[in-house]
Amino acid sequence: MRLWPALCIVAGAVSAVAAGAPPSPLGPCGPIARRHDHVELRTTELKKLARTPIAQLGMLAVRDGKLVPIPFQVDERQGRQIAMLDGSEPSADAKPGILDQDDVLVFLPCDAGTRATPDILAASVPGLVTWREVQLDDAIDGARGFAYVVVADAPPATPKHYVDYQPGADLVTAAAYQLGMVNALPDFFAVAMMGPLGPNLLDGLRLRAEATLRAGLATFTLNEQDARHTLMAWKAGPIRVVRRSRHDVEILVGIHISAGIANTAFYPLTVFAPGALKLPISPGIIFREIQGMGGVDLRDLRGWRFVAPGTPAGGLAIDGAMDDVERAFKADGTWFVLVHQSATDAEALLVTITLSPNLAAAIPFGVVYLDDATHAAPPERVPGSVPLVGFRGRNLEKLAPDRYHFDLRVFLLPKYRDGDVERVLRQRDTPLVVSVSPVAPEAAAASRR
Repeated sequence: MRLWPALCIVAGAVSAVAAGAPPSPLGPCGPIARRHDHVELRTTELKKLARTPIAQLGMLAVRDGKLVPIPFQVDERQGRQIAMLDGSEPSADAKPGILDQDDVLVFLPCDAGTRATPDILAASVPGLVTWREVQLDDAIDGARGFAYVVVADAPPATPKHYVDYQPGADLVTAAAYQLGMVNALPDFFAVAMMGPLGPNLLDGLRLRAEATLRAGLATFTLNEQDARHTLMAWKAGPIRVVRRSRHDVEILVGIHISAGIANTAFYPLTVFAPGALKLPISPGIIFREIQGMGGVDLRDLRGWRFVAPGTPAGGLAIDGAMDDVERAFKADGTWFVLVHQSATDAEALLVTITLSPNLAAAIPFGVVYLDDATHAAPPERVPGSVPLVGFRGRNLEKLAPDRYHFDLRVFLLPKYRDGDVERVLRQRDTPLVVSVSPVAPEAAAASRR
């Protein structure tokens, strides 16, 4: 599946991005230690702020004892779709610049702080009209954080932004990585978690499918070049870049398997790629057997380690040659991690896939790993697979006509430590509890006195 760019729109005071300023790294978190999460607040959750001009919105948090503006963005929507003004198939909001019922406000829980008082809010925001307290509760460790949505003629703003997009190069940049696309597919990926930006780690996306007709009359093979991948539109703000793309493949004349529309988002330390598979008929009507693989062929990760369900303690050493342990590795699973250890520190890339219940129940899903400098995986610019990693699904012919959902996530883990994978997986599966108050309890109590 594919990844995307964006148009640097920051609506009004939604954290105006200073021209030429590089993306900021995600600094130390406040009370909520979730570096890979984001929060989306629908207008309906903001307690009667609908019809507010977006330029009058600000977002604040108490950090180190001071009430300061934090980055956020408003993604205007048409129904469930984000309005995107650029691309071959752009879309516009019916009332641009106005907070509609279906719009969402997006910020990072890592930026939340401690609780503010009404007096501090009034003193810090000249011309304050109203405000909303956003409370975040983490069920994992019991942490609680706060952020404040304010309405004022000139709300405080910050130039800090976490992502950039360069449309000419089709390149998304964050402080910790760069990811570039060609023909709506990822073509360049470099990381900067332990210093300056490193080399391109990506030789290319690998989508492979093999299907045998019933009665065994013929076998068809498909790869990423046989599919159609089309960039439709994009949008960018200080929190995320979102790209909309379409993906489908013709398996036989007139018979399409479509992954439908994908809206993929880039955050400072996470790439989130949800997708859908729509089957008008069961493939089993035509095919006796189908298996598919999706992954990436990496250029040269010698010295890294591969860890996944079923690998030995410490993982598998990536060196361009398959040993007996690597050849014997075969495991079902929905995550793997690539770990790079330097003399003083470590960094890691955690990749996970989450399947809708109907998809998970229908097909076995396994991890793909091949560490072979002599292996050809065309089309490729650098020979060998050092390594090739991804996921493989079997028995796809058993899928019934239906719509299936999945999401792929890539988590960047700077300063990687043992236990980080388990922590991130648990956070992924345990969403924060978010509540919004029209006034803080202290303000309500003061108004009664």
